[in-house]
Order: sequence, then structure tokens, then C-alpha cells
Amino acid sequence: MLSILQEMPVLIFIGAIIFNWFSTFLGASLVYFTNKENKHLVSIALGSSAGIMIAASFFSLILPAMNLLENMNKWYLMIIPFGFLCGVAFLALCDHFLPHKHMISGEIEGLQSRFSKNQLLMLAMTLHNIPEGLAVGVAFASAHQQFIPALVLSIGIGIQNFPEGTAIALPMHQYGKSKFISMMYGQFSGIIEIPSAILGYIFASLIQNILPFALSFAAGAMLFVCVEDMIPEACCQHQIDIGALSCMIGFVVMMILDIMLS
Repeated sequence: MLSILQEMPVLIFIGAIIFNWFSTFLGASLVYFTNKENKHLVSIALGSSAGIMIAASFFSLILPAMNLLENMNKWYLMIIPFGFLCGVAFLALCDHFLPHKHMISGEIEGLQSRFSKNQLLMLAMTLHNIPEGLAVGVAFASAHQQFIPALVLSIGIGIQNFPEGTAIALPMHQYGKSKFISMMYGQFSGIIEIPSAILGYIFASLIQNILPFALSFAAGAMLFVCVEDMIPEACCQHQIDIGALSCMIGFVVMMILDIMLS
């Protein structure tokens, strides 16, 4: 019985990362049921995803990091902004050097390369989803017997993965890919989260004292993706109001989820 209880967080973690991938797959499959020129749907998908990720960064990553340090000297709390800025710096460097293409605006960033449009979009997916996977892995590593906050984070990311899968698959279809290939590209972004979540879990589990830093690092990385990429993409092409409102709704959804399950 004791061994089963000890394995429960690991089993829930495995189920959570599989759920996150499956949610992305379901979102990507909407490419079969909607017009490929539906810009409103893509803006709603990106905006709501960004709102959920912003709320998750605060409620499920920064607050737990603060709770881990609540009995420490206030100077130890400086680990949180330091870790946050390290996460931002890491993603900023990836964004600067990794060649990738924004899904809606079509802007190409990173070092010059000979990659095709689809390959650049694939790299953009990787850049989006690595911090999400890391966040889930680190959150579960910090959970111990109290894994509800980590579960809330995973559910929130799973929910936002649904519209994110749609937001990836539809532009792929617009670039001329078949619906099946577009769906496969869309669900690939969810697969990327699985190894990054496992790496985050292993790293944070092996070095317990690094948990506050790791949680803050994941929060900074996720927030950078939202502010630098997802929100501008959601609001471009005359979709400012739709993108902004979707972001607010996504934030509220994650806030309600945290309140109801915590």
C-alpha cells in the first residue's frame, strides 16, 4: 500500500503529460471542421492560451515558489525574481538564435537559415512548448504529497493546449498542407512537452534545493513566450479586441480552476 501511495504522484504526472498531448491533438483536429481562413478562431485560440499561461505562471509557479521560501529570510526571496529573469533570458536567447517563423504575422526571427516555412513553424512550436513542459515537470517535482497545485497547472496547460493545437494546425493548412499533415504538425507541439516535462521533473527532483529557482525560471520562460509571441500574434491583422478579450477570458478560466481545485 505504501509503495502505491509513493508512486501516485509519478503516475499522475505521467497521466498529466499524456493528457496535455491529447488535448493538443484534439485542438489540432479542428482543422477538419473549420474554414482554413478563419482568422478570428486563430486569434481566439492564441489569446486564450496566453491568458491561461499568464495566470498559470503566477498562481501555479510563482506563488508555490514563494510558499517554499516563506520561513526563510526575505533575502532568500530574491531567488524568485532572479530565477524569473533567468527564464526570460533563456527564452530570449532561444528566440534570438533559433530560426523560427511567427504563425500569423509571418515574421521570421533568429539566425538566417535555409529551412522551409513549415520547418520554421515547427521550430516556433518547439520554442512555444518547451517552457510549458518544463513548468509541469518542475511543478510535479515540487509537489511531494501535495500535488493539487501541480495538477491544477497541468490541467490549465492541457486546456490551453486545445486552442494552441488549433492555432498551429490552421496556419499550416493555410500554407498549403493537407488537413492530415496540418493536424500532425499541430499535435507535435504537444509531444514536445513530454520530454521537456520529464527533464524538468528529473532535474528538479535530483536537486531539491533548486525548486524555488526552477519554478520561477519556468514562470519567466512561459511569460516571455506569451508577451513576445502569443499576444502580439493574437492581436495582429486587425484582431486586437478579439485577442485581448480572449486573453482576459483565458486568465479568468485559469484563476477559477485554481480557486475551485486548490
